[in-house]
Amino acid sequence: MNRPCLKNRSRLRLSLLLLVLSLIPSAYADDVLLRPFSASYELRNGKRHIANTELRLARSGELWRWSSLTAAHGFYAWFSRKRPYTQTSFSQADSEFWLSEILIADARRKKNAESARFDWVKGELVVIRKGKRRQLQLQAGVYDYQSIHLLAATMGQQQLEKMTVDFYRKGKLVKSSLVYLGQQDVDINGQTLSANVYQQSLAGSSSRIKYYYDAENPLLPLRIEKLESGEKSTVLTLRQVDWGL
Repeated sequence: MNRPCLKNRSRLRLSLLLLVLSLIPSAYADDVLLRPFSASYELRNGKRHIANTELRLARSGELWRWSSLTAAHGFYAWFSRKRPYTQTSFSQADSEFWLSEILIADARRKKNAESARFDWVKGELVVIRKGKRRQLQLQAGVYDYQSIHLLAATMGQQQLEKMTVDFYRKGKLVKSSLVYLGQQDVDINGQTLSANVYQQSLAGSSSRIKYYYDAENPLLPLRIEKLESGEKSTVLTLRQVDWGL
């Protein structure tokens, strides 16, 4: 019996390898690319420009960190000197994201800050809110209002239409669904950009949040709209982004 020559066998092995690789979903072949940036936004309630927000994604040692800082704008600064600050630390492993800590405070005085610390080894979440401490059990990965951007990017990479996850909100873990609505052009500073649009709903809340992400930079929100029945929409719109961090 004739045996295939070494050259032909090598070609056969290569063909089989390429076939196997082609069957692996791209979502598992690559992680979501984390790219540091700093972006400034204009916050409007209806037609009123009420505040400005700075959103940052940066590396901090072995962890990554989302942070946002909001300050009242113009006339509204006379009525509120609060500077809401949120910081979400997380790690990335095996194409998944794991929260480490959430901090919510007034940047001017962090004494009464709200914090949530995640211990994934013990499966515990320790929350301190309004001076009270509580402990929650962790069943699966958790997201919050900043790390939700990571979930949207993951869904886009894996071509998923909908995901339901545990979500941290006001010291509790609630169920939240994120649904992909398709692509839409949005006007940012007079420039038309293509955006991937997602809508979030939360258990126990009637409000909906729509996220518009830059199609070329899926972690960058171009626009965020909070929609509540019978009330004016609150809209956060990108004004400038710096990728030079």
